[in-house]
Amino acid sequence: MADHVRKQIRDAVVQALTGLPTTAGRVYVGRTRPLSPAHEPTLLVYMRSETAVRGAGGRVPKLDRVAILDIEGRVSSPDVPDDTLDQIAAQVEATMWGLVDQLGSFLNGLARDIKLVSTEMIAEASGERHIGGVRLEYLVTYRTSEGAPATAV
Repeated sequence: MADHVRKQIRDAVVQALTGLPTTAGRVYVGRTRPLSPAHEPTLLVYMRSETAVRGAGGRVPKLDRVAILDIEGRVSSPDVPDDTLDQIAAQVEATMWGLVDQLGSFLNGLARDIKLVSTEMIAEASGERHIGGVRLEYLVTYRTSEGAPATAV
């Protein structure tokens, strides 16, 4: 069975974000990935929730879905990580904006729209290290046929 469109979207976002100057190849699916205390700047990509409503009718109704996609940058540093977190956010935002194709769809037709709706800074101290994070929250709009969640329409 094919993967749910949510997974396809997450995987496509991970692929697009892999190789950014600050986080390089440290881009992972999931919010619960254990990171070492002195880890390099890392991105975590996950979806927290989704709503769906029947949209266009027809023999098989369409579901208009809106998912919350979180992209979280995590930093562990002996210095205050705010500048690094802002740098990560800038790189993520520029990359996400660049995901629109010539037809106005996103992620090769998987999504109809991707919109940044909030950014949250997270900071804490642990021993001699500063632990910080930046969470960028996007609304991802996509459509499937009811009963066929593995195919975007």
